[in-house]
Amino acid sequence: MKAAVVANIEGVAADCGGTLTCATCHVMVREPWLSQLPAMTDDEDGMLDFAACTRQSNSRLSCQIHVTEAMQGMEVDLPASQY
Repeated sequence: MKAAVVANIEGVAADCGGTLTCATCHVMVREPWLSQLPAMTDDEDGMLDFAACTRQSNSRLSCQIHVTEAMQGMEVDLPASQY
């Protein structure tokens, strides 16, 4: 989420600044990266229920993805809207 905000990526609103209270950084993570991420927490899982667009099986909140060098090249898709 922070990388998207810094890069001015349109479509990642990140209204709460990464505090896991808004779901406006909803992304769909493509494979093979999705399966390499740590499991989502119960808090992230619950917050995705409030995302503006219906969550998908590969939905994550980008504020909960801690980017590492191993994720270089990661691709995500954005929902039609964050609101």
